[in-house]
Amino acid sequence: MAYTVNHEDIWIESTALLTWRQRFENAFNYENLTINKPSYSDYQPTRLQFHISSATVNQTIKVKIKYANRLTKSHLENAVICQYDSIKKDWIVVPHTINRKQQTLDFTSNAIGVFTVFINYYWYSAFTQRIADEYPNWTKIRQSKESTGQLFLNYFGIELETIQNYLEWIHEQKYIGTADVAALDWIQMYQLPTVTSTDDLKFLRASGSTMVDVPILESLQEFFYNDANDGGIVDYQDSKFYTIKSYGKIVVNITRDGVTTTNALTSVDYHIWNTFDEFGLLLGVERLHLEKNQSFKDRILDVFRYPSGTHDIGLTNGIARELNMVTRADATGKSLVWTNDAKDLFLKNSSQKKIDIRSLRIDDKQLEDSQYAVDEMGNISIYALKTGASHTVSFIAGIEKYQLYEKSNRELHHMMFEEDGQATPTLLKWVEYINTVAPVMWDRFRWDEGFWDTIDKQLTGLGYVPNIWDSDIEVWKDYVFESER
Repeated sequence: MAYTVNHEDIWIESTALLTWRQRFENAFNYENLTINKPSYSDYQPTRLQFHISSATVNQTIKVKIKYANRLTKSHLENAVICQYDSIKKDWIVVPHTINRKQQTLDFTSNAIGVFTVFINYYWYSAFTQRIADEYPNWTKIRQSKESTGQLFLNYFGIELETIQNYLEWIHEQKYIGTADVAALDWIQMYQLPTVTSTDDLKFLRASGSTMVDVPILESLQEFFYNDANDGGIVDYQDSKFYTIKSYGKIVVNITRDGVTTTNALTSVDYHIWNTFDEFGLLLGVERLHLEKNQSFKDRILDVFRYPSGTHDIGLTNGIARELNMVTRADATGKSLVWTNDAKDLFLKNSSQKKIDIRSLRIDDKQLEDSQYAVDEMGNISIYALKTGASHTVSFIAGIEKYQLYEKSNRELHHMMFEEDGQATPTLLKWVEYINTVAPVMWDRFRWDEGFWDTIDKQLTGLGYVPNIWDSDIEVWKDYVFESER
């Protein structure tokens, strides 16, 4: 039997029941380590330290440590995972792999214990040899990376490599397919009383029956890449405190001129604009409150997967996209993938949330009529593809549409019309709103504006009223200005 732990910081699969805790133990030995014996090595521990305990000491455990927003690309590529040897008082390297898709550090161990991610802050950079190649062939600085010259130049090589990694990351954000879905999107903001950089601030949060410190981070880099996943940063100009995690209510002690005041603070959700908001702005898709990057990315791509329009299916697509009602599901209805396409996929339909068959997609491609069947209960069976690959299945469910004058929906009709058939204030308000945001009706003109929405062959564009600046200047081409007139 396999036991699984799935947490925002770590994933563990074990053959016996275990417990875990993330805690940095200061009493461990972090000096004179074996892993620091070779040149170009300065391994230092991160706060990604996990204590795994179990009654069964020797067992197989598979671990995935999530590094997104914890480690920079440079640190990730120069990280090792070590297990603490309590007898030798040393750290033993555990082989690991980097899972870039899931953004995790993966490893397997045959015993429980304490595992820590170490970062090498003085790795040998590829730029170092390129710099050394500018020296004459006969010099030792060019011939050997163990030379004193290369040991010195490596500092600059590391800086150049770090800059290159940042530039590569920026380039990836230009395309929605490579943009980082783990980039920060929603954080917490606390409004402080007026504070200055000379004030002594101390933030506290409840942890059980005691109050513990909330660390104050010194730089934006620490905020966006925080291996402890803890703490916040102070904006002294606007008197605000931002945290990555949600601590709920916290307390801040402000000491100024020897006098300490205590204030209770409540957080509010705060959105960090990132590259996905840029893509959404281009396509007219707004991020929903507390919507994460992955969900927002899917809705942006749904502009093309489920194009909207004024026809029935277009309205369905538009409504589903704006309200995040496009479901990507497996046979159980959960947001997973169809992992075994050797068997038919069964989607259970319900009268309360009926699936629109026209919206069925496999890997974002519309289904042919021969690829599925619908039984008398409305349940859908998608025939096995037998490709051996996994697939994403998506559909729209639960949308009902009615025309404003339709009487079949008595509740809606009562909202729209009075007993004598006259329009209610609600209907008048809706009509006014529609004519304001989409003035597509004839005989409507905005007298204070010189342009309006129009429909051309590309179904887009603006019409406009010519003004003096648009006048034909051909009649003036031979005109000569006579200054004496």
